[in-house]
Amino acid sequence: MRPVKDDMDRGSAPLSGHAPEHSFWDHLGATRAAEYARDDILDLCPEAAPTLDAVSPESTGTPTAAPVSTGDDAPRAVPAYPEQPSEWGAPVSRPVQAPGSAGAAQWTKRAPVSSQPPRKPVSAARTRRARLSYRLQRIWLTPLYRGLITRGLPLLLLVGVVALVVSDARNRQQVMLWGEAAYSALVDRPEFMVTDLEINAVAPELDRSIRARVEQVLPQSSFRLDLAGLRAEIESYDSVAEAALRLGAGGKMFVTLKERAPVIVWHSGQDRQLLDIDGHRVARLSETASLPDLPLVAGDGAKEHVREALALLDAAQPLGARLRGLVRVGARRWDVVLDRGQRIRLPEQGAMQALERALALDDAQDLLARDVLAVDLRNPTRPILHVSPGAIETLRAIRNTLSEASQ
Repeated sequence: MRPVKDDMDRGSAPLSGHAPEHSFWDHLGATRAAEYARDDILDLCPEAAPTLDAVSPESTGTPTAAPVSTGDDAPRAVPAYPEQPSEWGAPVSRPVQAPGSAGAAQWTKRAPVSSQPPRKPVSAARTRRARLSYRLQRIWLTPLYRGLITRGLPLLLLVGVVALVVSDARNRQQVMLWGEAAYSALVDRPEFMVTDLEINAVAPELDRSIRARVEQVLPQSSFRLDLAGLRAEIESYDSVAEAALRLGAGGKMFVTLKERAPVIVWHSGQDRQLLDIDGHRVARLSETASLPDLPLVAGDGAKEHVREALALLDAAQPLGARLRGLVRVGARRWDVVLDRGQRIRLPEQGAMQALERALALDDAQDLLARDVLAVDLRNPTRPILHVSPGAIETLRAIRNTLSEASQ
């Protein structure tokens, strides 16, 4: 026969009538039962816990083990656990009814866990508060709702306050004044001011004009200077091809200019202008200004064909000092103008070849040294000479003299 202590350690009561010796596990179970009895979760149960009144008063003695059927007609001992410890090693036992009795049925439905009186049922208001608290906690644990509450709601309030403030015109004006004052206090510091101007070597007239324009905006903060607009305004000058502006140390502005080089004088019929190789105007000459030592062209459309005019003038260099310039006729072709009112009329196409042919005739027969008003080469297959009226009379007299001599 096994010792009684082994039976108690294994959770079974001895079959003899001796009082069982309670182990550590029995004390731990009783402690857990007392803790569960104090939990609030029991208050949420709709049914009140049965009391110990349903148990027979005769069974309040020493706890015993009741046999329980296991289906194989072999009785099994059910240990009796202590209900609530009074002291360590002196637990208060609770009775266990045999199977099939009325007390066992009630104990099977819900065994009492404490000798304390049952708590009052939970009110409906407390239940609603518990449900509301649970739902709010679930909402707070949702990332979307938590982000809307922690970030969206403050941002919405801030936007609403700003909209309310700026809806008044006086508030907007005051805010603008504050912003301008703060901006001015930052950008108008002495270390940001531009006070000096340096320009590369250019014509004196252009230098004076650029200085007069730029010094109107100086001194000025580097943050307030519109360098792009100032550069565009400088490049609008006739004699400026390109301009570069940069800010340097010591509050200096460096202006680098590329001037247009005049290559020709164009007489438009109303005024005289200096043109560069691309036909851009460099300067306008006054009526009293002396002409520079540059070739002269005239006529409508001559400024769009400056390169062609320069090529013809270079080919006509053998004429020397007799060459006066070129005239654009009908915005289609050129006439070479010489002294004594002579002209060489060139065609629209092949003007360079026609001029070289005229120069070859002059070199062979002194054509241009004669009393000739114009050499018309507009028709390459039929050149025409226009002579003066005196030359025609002289030619007729020579013919009559030769005719009389032959007779």
